[in-house]
Amino acid sequence: MQTLRPARRIPAARLARLRAAAAAKAEARQDAAQQLVAPTPEFAAVPRLTALPGGLHWSGQGAVPALGSTVCVNRAGQPEPATVAAYCHAAGFLGLVVEPQQPVKRRGRSVSLRGNCVFGSQVALAA
Repeated sequence: MQTLRPARRIPAARLARLRAAAAAKAEARQDAAQQLVAPTPEFAAVPRLTALPGGLHWSGQGAVPALGSTVCVNRAGQPEPATVAAYCHAAGFLGLVVEPQQPVKRRGRSVSLRGNCVFGSQVALAA
């Protein structure tokens, strides 16, 4: 008579990690297929890096900041703390759509739709 060994169970935490990784891969494949059909326009805010075209250059020091992280944006010589809200691209460069933590009033300037889009050379990670 042959005895069967009991099935091994995957720990719940590991199973959750495996499912999350599989979902992220599926999302990245879907984003890549979408880029072939309809590429993301320049300066359009997207919530994931995989939703942008490939081959973009990050001009900042270090890694690309994650969503929700705090960065220091240098505009007209004035550093401003801001939070990363989304990603965008223009002319082959990867950009960040940021929300200033303390909006600065600027006199005599009209507000641009691209005003919250900054690129790596304007960004320093906040401590």
